[in-house]
Amino acid sequence: MANPKTDGTTSQEAGPHLEVINRVKSIPVINSALEKTESTYSYIKDSHHLINWALSHAEATVHATVSATAPLAKRFEGQISKVDQKLCEGLDIVEDKIPIVTKPPQQIYDAAKAVMSSSLHPTIEKLHSAKESATHQATTLKEISIAKANELLSTQYGSMAVTGVDNTSVLINGLLDRYFPAVDGEKNTPVPVSADENKVLHAVQTIGQLSTKTANRVYHSIAAQLRTIKKEDVASYMTCVISILHLTQFLSLTDKHQEEKQK
Repeated sequence: MANPKTDGTTSQEAGPHLEVINRVKSIPVINSALEKTESTYSYIKDSHHLINWALSHAEATVHATVSATAPLAKRFEGQISKVDQKLCEGLDIVEDKIPIVTKPPQQIYDAAKAVMSSSLHPTIEKLHSAKESATHQATTLKEISIAKANELLSTQYGSMAVTGVDNTSVLINGLLDRYFPAVDGEKNTPVPVSADENKVLHAVQTIGQLSTKTANRVYHSIAAQLRTIKKEDVASYMTCVISILHLTQFLSLTDKHQEEKQK
């Protein structure tokens, strides 16, 4: 089997020397790509004996072709050398105008990332500024609304409304304590803010806690009653309901007969 490295060396010795190829291969990005390509080629070649045979045969064919054309290339060595020189001069211009091409791939990536970040940074800053401005405006509007509501509740009629909320809360709490047993966890409920501190927040918290307390107590009371109800009690209740419906129908028919007799 042919050896790629031996073939490459023999090919370079048989053909004219091109400096531009060596310089291009020495560029870090190109060199890294070639190394990865070579490792991939070796992996594929060694993956199966038939693939190894086919690629080795192809390498031998390329080597034979290069060896056969070497005498012809020697005849044009002067012209090829001039072209090589021009290409090297062009590569010098590229390296002078774009020096980053001579840097390692990671450094090129970091530089490109830095350029992208610097170009996007002003836009990101504007978005953050707009978000903070909108949040600040919403907070300010909320504070203004609460302040206006507190001003209204500080008037005579507003104070009467807050007092009415407190009196209603006391009344409903008394009815709940009388007819519905307490539920676990109610003692941990925080006390509403004082009306002197913030009337709006006091009213909202009082109504919210009262609604939650009522719903919890009614739900747990009904659930407890359903757990203790018996099948016989349900049957008796349904019998009573049916009897009431029959009685209502009978009374309705009696009324109709009375009306017909009167006519």
